[in-house]
Parts: sequence; C-alpha cells; structure tokens
Amino acid sequence: MHHDEVDRRRYDLPRRASGAEHRVVICSTPRSGSYLLCRQMINAGIGVPHEYFRTRTVVRLAERFGVGADDQLAYADALEASRTTGNGVFAAKVQWTQLMQYPAVRERILERADVLIHLYRRDLVAQAVSWQVSLATGYWSFDATAGPRDANIDLERTDQTLVLVRELLGQNRQWEALLAGIGRPVLQVPYESYVSDQPALLHRVAAALALPPDAWRVPPAEARDAHLPVHVEAARSRLLASARAATAIASV
Repeated sequence: MHHDEVDRRRYDLPRRASGAEHRVVICSTPRSGSYLLCRQMINAGIGVPHEYFRTRTVVRLAERFGVGADDQLAYADALEASRTTGNGVFAAKVQWTQLMQYPAVRERILERADVLIHLYRRDLVAQAVSWQVSLATGYWSFDATAGPRDANIDLERTDQTLVLVRELLGQNRQWEALLAGIGRPVLQVPYESYVSDQPALLHRVAAALALPPDAWRVPPAEARDAHLPVHVEAARSRLLASARAATAIASV
C-alpha cells in the first residue's frame, strides 16, 4: 500500500474502549526504511503503524474520529482506540520533526510503548541523497504517486546533500539521547541489517510483545523500497557519487 492509502477508512478497526494491550513505536528519520517496516508490520498483523503525526494525516483522521485536530491527547487516544489490531497491538511511526511539532506524542505514545524501534541508516550520505531526491521529485514511496516537493531542492547540488547529512546526524543523536532517558525498551536497528533480513526484526518485535505464534504471520520480504524513473535514477547516481567524493575530501 502507498503511505497515503493508510489514512483511509478501510484501515480503521473496531474501536477498543480498553485501548491497546501492546504498543510499538518506530522512531525514525526521513528515508530510513521506516515505511518498509510499516508495510511489513501491517502485512504481519502487528498493528497498523503509520506516520500518524504528519499534518495532513492528523487533519483527516481527527475529523473522522470526531476529535479536534489541535487536541493532541484526544487525537492520540482516538488513534489507539481505532487503529489497534485484534491481537491488541497499537503501532505508530514518528519522525523527529513530528515529535517537535506534537509534544504530546512523548507522553501518550513514546512513554507508554512496550518497545521502541530506533531505525537508522549507517550510510548517511546515501540516506541524504535519497531524501534530496524525494524532496526534489515528490517520489516518496515505492511507486510514482506524486507527493510533496520542495522547489528549492536541486538534484545537482551536492552542498544541499551535505546539509541534509548534518540534519540527519543531528536528528539521530537527538533520538538516541531521548530514547536513552525515556525508560522504555529500545531496539536499535540499522537499516542495512533490517533490509538484508526483514523477517528477523518482525520476530524480535513479536517476541518483545510476547505475541503467540498464531497472533501474527511472516509476510514475504520486499525488494528495494523505491523504483525511480530512469532519468531520476541517473540523477540520483550522479548526486551520490559527487556527495561521496565531497565527504571524502572533507574528511582528509
């Protein structure tokens, strides 16, 4: 499913007045493979993780759930009531910038989690290039559905790549500091390890939640998360090469 599709009513579940029995939060940065993990968890039946705190999703779901989009606590509670799977799992994905925009996420989402997954990429240059490509083209998912673009981002500007590298490094450090002090179990998961063995992380999450084997399933692993048009892929390859060269010079 495309990420916008998960906003739709078909992903709403019978409301649970008692809330969730298990809670999982994916803590991420842009282009970290987090939506691949969301899809895998949805297909596994381990919650319906989604970027619930991006503004357009908040507006859509708050209206449908009958709460104010500016009432963060009520919205978080409505999410849990309406997006918890039959095995009692509520799951969400949170980007660092969304946590800054919606501070109630810490109290209602992070501090109540049974397990927090910090998904990050070791290769920050490749991640920054992927982010730059998405910002410049609007390609955010595995298909060619148009998404938000930034008219100021250019696929030929390596200086912009380096700015994004520093931003990702800063966000990762902020996640690490926050998660170290939040007092909840944390799985530190490199993207590179996750994509090479996708079922392994699902097994770790199910074990952390003590889910019985018949309460979830192992979906097929996915191939590369995005397939870009040929001209965009060529631009991505050029940008990655120039960014790697620039970081190598800077480290000398």
